[in-house]
Amino acid sequence: MPSGFHLHCSLLAFIIYGLVFQVHELQSAPLNVTGPPGPITVAMGEDVVLPCRVSPEQSVQDIEVIWFREHFSPFVHRYKGGQDQYGEQMLQYQGRTELLKDSLTNGSMDLKIFHVQLSDRGNYTCFVHRDSDYDEAVVELKVTASGSAPLIALERYQDGGIRVACRSAGWYPQPQVLWQDPHGQHLPSLSESVTRDKSGLFAVESSIILTRGTNQKLSCSVRHALHSQEQGSAFYISDPFFQNAHPWMTALGVALVAVVALLVIAVYLFKIKATQEAELRDCDAEIEKQAEELAWRRYAVPIEEVNVVLDPDTAHCDLVLSDDCKSVKREDTRQDIPDIPERFNPWRCVLGREGFTSGRCYWEVEAVDGGGWTVGVSREDVKRKGEIEFKPEEGIWAVGQWAGHFQALTSPNRTLLPEIQTPKRIRVSLDYEEGRVAFFSVDEEIPIFTFPLASFEGMRVHPWVWLGPGTWLKMWP
Repeated sequence: MPSGFHLHCSLLAFIIYGLVFQVHELQSAPLNVTGPPGPITVAMGEDVVLPCRVSPEQSVQDIEVIWFREHFSPFVHRYKGGQDQYGEQMLQYQGRTELLKDSLTNGSMDLKIFHVQLSDRGNYTCFVHRDSDYDEAVVELKVTASGSAPLIALERYQDGGIRVACRSAGWYPQPQVLWQDPHGQHLPSLSESVTRDKSGLFAVESSIILTRGTNQKLSCSVRHALHSQEQGSAFYISDPFFQNAHPWMTALGVALVAVVALLVIAVYLFKIKATQEAELRDCDAEIEKQAEELAWRRYAVPIEEVNVVLDPDTAHCDLVLSDDCKSVKREDTRQDIPDIPERFNPWRCVLGREGFTSGRCYWEVEAVDGGGWTVGVSREDVKRKGEIEFKPEEGIWAVGQWAGHFQALTSPNRTLLPEIQTPKRIRVSLDYEEGRVAFFSVDEEIPIFTFPLASFEGMRVHPWVWLGPGTWLKMWP
């Protein structure tokens, strides 16, 4: 055959071999899952796409993808074996999610949510699993709602003028109400109120007083907090409406004289009573303060302070322990260590080396929040592999910061602790015989949360922590 034909066949074989080798390299490359650089914002009722992709770019048709909020199960959406899995999908997402499969060959695992609700806002985790390799990324979804056009209402005569109210409902997040004169200058309001309905949407009301000849032509605008959208209404009040304002003021003056006379008598009659009530309030405040201090001392100063050392044999391979095993940091860079039965996988958890089967003790944990954290205790038989639910029924009693909320990991639902400022240093208190697990803020010297009494059934109980992306924890003392 001609030499040109042999050269053409050799070149074609070389190209085919190169493509096969490149596909093999992409499939064997470690997974690196990434999300968007910032939050995704969508208006309530619209559809939204949550982006998630792997790099380097490769086909992900043959891998498992789980989108979830706080736990693997129940999940928001699951894709495995080339099929969507709906068996354990969260009730509020049934019939409302779709994995965009057209882009799977390009390494994208974008999730589409239809008819977004206000309850959909928060953090979503895109978890990708292929053979023994896995990675995850967090996507934050913000939901907004633009409310109704402001309703202007003339309420009554007040202070020689007319009280005017501006009302609007159906907003999220909380909007801003602005009064403006014909020149666009902002005017201070007399009063403002904000309420929320059962669905979580805000309703706002603001009032202002108009007087004769000044600022009779005004506008009220309700502005969205996250973007420039706003709803506005303008109005004008002519001078004849102000004729009844001043006679009303005269009547008010007469009434005030009578009220002042009554107040003089009332002050004289209740002077002694007020003094006695003040003394009683001071006494009650002192008693309450002493009771709080006794509660703090009772639960925050147990019998024994223990020295907690973390157990490297239980630490997930992404967790890096210090030389003295007193602190741990999540690096998200897998260490080349054996996946023994005692080691947590895939959750980034680690146990304390020593456990407890009796006594009353405490230790402290200092937290530097990156992507969330939880601290507490767990039974020795806690599940180490696969999906884990952080709750007492699974042998875990803990509190922590996750998805922007400080909460206790109770069951069946988490207990949000909005009145507690997220502490930098937490004291964990364990009374084994009584079955009490309690948490305290060392920063504020106040109790945080106490779980209902539990029975450990003679099982050894260990200190336990979970770390989110970029988080660092240190054990004290």
